[in-house]
Amino acid sequence: MTEASQPVWLLQTVFDRIVAYPGESLFANAVVKNATKFPIFVGNCHWKFSCYPQSQPGVKPLNTSIPPDCFVSVPAWQLPIPDVQESQYEARISIDTWIWNPQSANWVNLGLINPDRGEPFYIIHARRFRAFISRSNHDVDRPIVDAIVSQIQRWGFDTHTVGINEIERCEGRVPDRIVEEIAKADCVFAIATPRDVSSMPNLFRTLSWLQNEVAFSFMAKKPTLLIADKAVQLDGLIGTDKIPTIRYSASDLASFLVHLNQLMPTIRDVLTTETCRKWEQQRIQEIEEIRYQSFVAGMVVQKRLQLEQ
Repeated sequence: MTEASQPVWLLQTVFDRIVAYPGESLFANAVVKNATKFPIFVGNCHWKFSCYPQSQPGVKPLNTSIPPDCFVSVPAWQLPIPDVQESQYEARISIDTWIWNPQSANWVNLGLINPDRGEPFYIIHARRFRAFISRSNHDVDRPIVDAIVSQIQRWGFDTHTVGINEIERCEGRVPDRIVEEIAKADCVFAIATPRDVSSMPNLFRTLSWLQNEVAFSFMAKKPTLLIADKAVQLDGLIGTDKIPTIRYSASDLASFLVHLNQLMPTIRDVLTTETCRKWEQQRIQEIEEIRYQSFVAGMVVQKRLQLEQ
């Protein structure tokens, strides 16, 4: 923002995703808001990314004035992700700034103002995860559900939901397709939005499909996280401590998304550990299968030799 005691502008930087892989491109957007009582003028925007040597600043002209309490969008930046060490990096935007002085009726050059912090993102070499999303597709739920799914996707998860991006043409096969998609997934996120009013005041029950999909996930021993509206009454399997649950408030979704963003690195770590364990189990099973096949083959050869004698 500024080295002065009072901020001149406020900056919000947004990436199309938080996790990126070498060879991909990360798209960054930003919004600048005038935090003063006077008009300001913003010139060139200097993008800097810590994943590049000397942060390799790139310049994009903005060249516009911003009235008090108004904002403008900074031209987007496409960042090719380099093959660097797996770590957390950050983007910073510095802006050439002027402010209107009503006493002298002139613009005052404040120079290049740097933000007080950068916006973090991660470069990783690990695999992407496949996530099954149990969710509502009702219009009334989309502002909540789409925002949560978008946050999950930004952390390196490919999301799949039957009826949304996994289409089953045969209606009678929908339950089977759901089981198949859950079996292929590395994990399941179940988003419990209010659907049916219960007999108790101010309590709601969630989608019946979600109950079934969580049950399929539980039986398949898939890591499952239930994301539930605070107004939803959880009963059955999803109401037990067998299913890890976090709650959100529809009236304060922004705070929940910050919380979810903080949880995602831990979720990825858990899945990475679980995946490594499964791979090790699979490797042991393959070795045992090879040993067994070798043993059987050896017995067959020995039997043939005995018969020839």
